[in-house]
Amino acid sequence: MTLDDLAASLPNGFHDSVLKVVTIDYVNRKAKLSLEIWMADGDASSAADREAYKQVEVSLSGLFFWVCEPPCTGYPYDAKDEVVIDIGAVETLATPPSPALPSAPVGCFVSWIFVRAWNAFIYVAAHDAKLTWLA
Repeated sequence: MTLDDLAASLPNGFHDSVLKVVTIDYVNRKAKLSLEIWMADGDASSAADREAYKQVEVSLSGLFFWVCEPPCTGYPYDAKDEVVIDIGAVETLATPPSPALPSAPVGCFVSWIFVRAWNAFIYVAAHDAKLTWLA
């Protein structure tokens, strides 16, 4: 599975998810993201149901690269606030990533993670993505 496959299985994809923790194991080529994903239902009767979040862990295996852009100047990246993200395929970006990314091996997906508070991207390439519901 790819991150796009996982996003397609969620009501709102990874839009407005909250990134809690990232663990990268370079030796074993794995990464784990602890997230709260927005499970809103536009037809829900209460505001609480429209703003419902669920905890998940996204595991990436066959990690090829994890590239973080620095936070954009002028953005309050050091504020102690939620780290709200969105995730998509690199092919969907209007402009190519900067810095230039290495070519990923056959069978890898390449995705972006946009961090709103930084106004910057993280780029990731891996062979497989798995989502586990935590709560």
